[in-house]
Amino acid sequence: KYCHCYTMRSLLIACVLVAVASGKSMRKLKELEYGFCEGFDPILEFNTVSVEPYPLQIHSGKDLTLQILLNLQEVVPEGIQISLKLKKLGLIDLPIPCIDIDGTHIGSCDYDGQHLLDFGAEFLCPDYFPEGQACTLPLNPGMYGGEPLTITFGDL
Repeated sequence: KYCHCYTMRSLLIACVLVAVASGKSMRKLKELEYGFCEGFDPILEFNTVSVEPYPLQIHSGKDLTLQILLNLQEVVPEGIQISLKLKKLGLIDLPIPCIDIDGTHIGSCDYDGQHLLDFGAEFLCPDYFPEGQACTLPLNPGMYGGEPLTITFGDL
């Protein structure tokens, strides 16, 4: 009986601690959180970042509306590689893996800068680039982005 009581009391205390910890760390995100890797000296400043719907819903036929306005402060050279690390925040942060869908990488992947520009050229250029900037690397300093852009996912 003593052991059973002690175990139940310990279990109750553990449950209360987990509930308190969960309440603090399992907050519902109301907006996208973003930032730069620790130790990285950012060469751009995000003025506007908006994603709808949020949380993200990525599946066939779904619309995704993005609005980004950024100030590029230095030249982005040819050959630039971009490493994107995404995670779903919660009680335990879950990394979002890199997924290959018919040769298109989505998620926490390493991307070639020119490949990204080529992939998005049809809807990015010239509307979301500063006047006089070609849709190719190197990218010169200036304001990039503008009006909201809606993308409809094909078959995934």
